[in-house]
Amino acid sequence: MTYSLDSIAHLDHSKAFAQLNSKFNSFNPLKVLRIEQFEIRHSNVLAWLLDPSENHNLGDFFVKKVLSRIFTRAENEERILDESIDYVNYHFASYSDLEVLREVRTTTGRYIDLVAKSDDQKTVFIIENKFHAGESEGQLEDYISYISTLYEEKGYTIIPIFLTLNNVAPSNEKYWVLDYSDLLDIIQVQLTLNRESIADRVYDFLTYYVSIIKEELVEDNEAIGLALNVYKTNQHAIDLLYATHHDELRKHHRYNELFRQLDSIEDETRAALKRIYVKQKQTIDYVYRIGSNVLRQAFLTFANNEDFPEEAYQADSRLPSFILPDWVEFKEVIGEPTFSYWLGHGLVVWYERTWDERLKLTIEVGPLPFEKRLPFLHALEQHGIRIRPTAKMEGKKFTRIHSQTVEIADWVNKEQVLRGIDELYHSDETRRILKSIALAVESLLLDVQETVELKRESNIESSLIPSQAFNQFVEHYNDQILKYRYTSRHCTFVLHTFEKLEATYGKPRENWWLNHMLMFWFERLNDDRLKITLELGPLEPEKRISFLEQIEAKGINVASRSKLPSAKYTRLYSIAKVVNNWTDKNEVYNLMDHLYKHEKNQLVLRILDELVI
Repeated sequence: MTYSLDSIAHLDHSKAFAQLNSKFNSFNPLKVLRIEQFEIRHSNVLAWLLDPSENHNLGDFFVKKVLSRIFTRAENEERILDESIDYVNYHFASYSDLEVLREVRTTTGRYIDLVAKSDDQKTVFIIENKFHAGESEGQLEDYISYISTLYEEKGYTIIPIFLTLNNVAPSNEKYWVLDYSDLLDIIQVQLTLNRESIADRVYDFLTYYVSIIKEELVEDNEAIGLALNVYKTNQHAIDLLYATHHDELRKHHRYNELFRQLDSIEDETRAALKRIYVKQKQTIDYVYRIGSNVLRQAFLTFANNEDFPEEAYQADSRLPSFILPDWVEFKEVIGEPTFSYWLGHGLVVWYERTWDERLKLTIEVGPLPFEKRLPFLHALEQHGIRIRPTAKMEGKKFTRIHSQTVEIADWVNKEQVLRGIDELYHSDETRRILKSIALAVESLLLDVQETVELKRESNIESSLIPSQAFNQFVEHYNDQILKYRYTSRHCTFVLHTFEKLEATYGKPRENWWLNHMLMFWFERLNDDRLKITLELGPLEPEKRISFLEQIEAKGINVASRSKLPSAKYTRLYSIAKVVNNWTDKNEVYNLMDHLYKHEKNQLVLRILDELVI
């Protein structure tokens, strides 16, 4: 790749870049002070908010809200159990005497970001603030050891808090987890509900500070779109300018040519590039971060490979998430979230890059109605998923039921990140959890309270449908089946009825599997369910719409979007159930037969028979 200096001029004339630059350069006095770039200044703001005697005149509301938040976070539930903390008493206690100290030096020469002490409540808070930086080896242990030496013998309770920008887990399990999204929520609620009681200058200051945190945390879809557009059309310029101040990129092979060219540029020209970068640093950094985000790019490839529909995933640049498409059908059993939550479903899976450069997959149960959530958690527990006792308390909203990590050696290598994504998704443990979820939902649906023993299977077997089972199914329904095809992942078949319907409605207008207007297939889902689907293919629009209107008139529900001229595929029937032992061909065959004989499927087939002339 050749990096032409002319590309800088093209970037200068980019309308999208100008729009982004304007967005990032709106006036904010805290940006003038460069507060957003320095962790120590965020710690100063935090210390000011925590101190009840400060001139914000908000008293001890902030420390109480912080305590409330750490006691209700899912990651901290085990700490509540382990330490038997009466968080209700903590929440309603007075912290008007709280003394907040900055940069407390330990005996080893390290500095604790924040120490807050209440003699009345005999409590000491340690807050390690990691806005962008990572941990130093042994620092968390050092802080606890030092504060324990000073206060433990005096009967003080020590509450160490690990505060990060993006929900990073601490290396020391004694620390309570908190992130800046929690602080953002606390401040925003206070500004909204108590505007009249907050002094104007304090209100303005907090509003400016909120905007800084939002820039770091909140995904602005408009800004992301602009950044992707800028990077796509001006990648050479962005990479070149970004590299002038980021020598750490030299270790990555993909930037070898860039640095060879940069090193060959005259000193005066290189200095000019650096000045351009410094002047527009925030915008260039943002475009580079979004545009070159390998996790997002790899996730999009993963979603495409898995054939996820667009509504089943969100390619967030930090936390790309998805649901299994068939989880939508679980809503009747487990309910829907009580407030906005990820993809609008009560379950979610997401990936993230951890502080120690690993890739992490997490599966979480979200804020379902308690009357649905509790039975679901019990069912998950009965099917082999460990559920913390506190997760079953009324008022709890989030319960993480699985997390797994894998090492990524090179985070700028898309193929390596994609391999990590695939490895986590297709791992035995993830498959076991997904299967347990499906079994739990089935048990609730059937009101079955028995525990099913789960068997782990090798990755070699994980995608196979036993051919003997499908062959037996085809033989049994030989008089109905016109043609069929077996693969290890999809077993497709067409009925004689479908061919007869083509006399009226025609063949697909483009090549489609077995090239008939309708098709059945069995597939093995990643949660070990067997699914059967009957789908209408890409007919000519007028004939397709005519067919759909006729079956709709006979009682089959048809989505309005399926009758658009641009529509191609419409599922007329699908259902899935768990197979406990995929090596048992008889079990698989019996379930194939059961799904095919389901009353809903038979109703659809009767209606199709009626349409045959």
